[in-house]
Amino acid sequence: MRQIIVKNISIGDELLIGQVINTNAAWLGEQLAAHGFQLDSALTIGDSEKAILDAFNACMDADLVLVTGGLGPTADDITKPTVCKFFGTELEFCHEAYDNIVALFNRRGFQMSERNRGQAMLPKTCQYIPNTYGTAPCMWLEKNGTVFVFMPGVPFEMKGIFNDELLPRFKKRFHAVPYEKRVVMTTGIGESFLADKIKDWEENLPDFLSLAYLPQYGMVRLRLSGRHKNAELLHATLDKETEKLTALISDYIFSMEDKPIERVVFDLLINKGMTFASAESCTGGNIAHVITLIPGSSEIFKGTAVTYATPMKTKVLGVPAETIENHGVVSQPVVEAMAKGVRNLMEADFGVATTGVAGPSGGTEETPIGTVWIGVASARGVVSKRFNFGKDRENVINRATIAAYEMLRQQIIVP
Repeated sequence: MRQIIVKNISIGDELLIGQVINTNAAWLGEQLAAHGFQLDSALTIGDSEKAILDAFNACMDADLVLVTGGLGPTADDITKPTVCKFFGTELEFCHEAYDNIVALFNRRGFQMSERNRGQAMLPKTCQYIPNTYGTAPCMWLEKNGTVFVFMPGVPFEMKGIFNDELLPRFKKRFHAVPYEKRVVMTTGIGESFLADKIKDWEENLPDFLSLAYLPQYGMVRLRLSGRHKNAELLHATLDKETEKLTALISDYIFSMEDKPIERVVFDLLINKGMTFASAESCTGGNIAHVITLIPGSSEIFKGTAVTYATPMKTKVLGVPAETIENHGVVSQPVVEAMAKGVRNLMEADFGVATTGVAGPSGGTEETPIGTVWIGVASARGVVSKRFNFGKDRENVINRATIAAYEMLRQQIIVP
């Protein structure tokens, strides 16, 4: 049986002008794949009748069209009247939708307006699907064999309806092909160099598997995935091919799970009952920021000293002034002194330090923009390394943060 064609239409001027980031399409693609469906395409359009009608017509080759947005109570929400035009029907009052809206307002202690009452006006031929998360309706309509499902654009409402109501209906109506994936997280190697290392392996993958390169600051996520009607064969083949892949690039892998490097470090330190602290100059507290986003990080993270101004490196961390004067603030002796200083100051098992030139100014011939020294101190001593992360300030900060965590990870796993 063939794989069904699923398309997504996101409606909203706010998405096109960048006022709101369209996270719905990405989330839908991920969820559909996890449950054996494949999102064929995603289209973002504005709040106009022509754009909506053109998009609907362009999707008539699909089996299932998921539409988000345009179902609110305000004048710019024109999806329902346009739906009526496309499906040759008219709006009528839906008592079930109205009761749901009333119940929602009662629970929240608000008085319902006439605008909200208008949200109970639905296309006569639609199947109403309850939205227990908000007032915007969810509607199911069909035309010439294509199913159109209209969902609210508010992400938490859309996600709730999808999981509670729609996914079970999709599984009942459509055939799902088993899907599975493996993720390999790498750092310390660029995308093109990584591709060269695994070229022969990639070219010999079975035709039902595919490899995706997903680069971001300082790392490349590899996703090996596939679909096959035989779920056991798919699983076994993925295991075998992943084993081949990891053997080729073992020096660059920091995780076999899809999680950021700071989470990997967090898990390692929790398991070992150890702690770390950071001394940050060019990263400006970003090392501390990303780890403290993880619940429970207080168990492994002692704190940070953002010694951005040069004198603070001496006053707070005890870096000798003569070391800074003799070697420069962006240097190996300084970063090593910072790492040892913060480790001692905060009584941590590891001290991580950064000093560099994030740009866009301040570089010299000896230390050009993008130069970063990173050091990690422990009971075994201190290790340090010089990097150059380019001229973009945000890129330098983020790549330095990832490199610092990778250096820390390497020290944690030393036998």
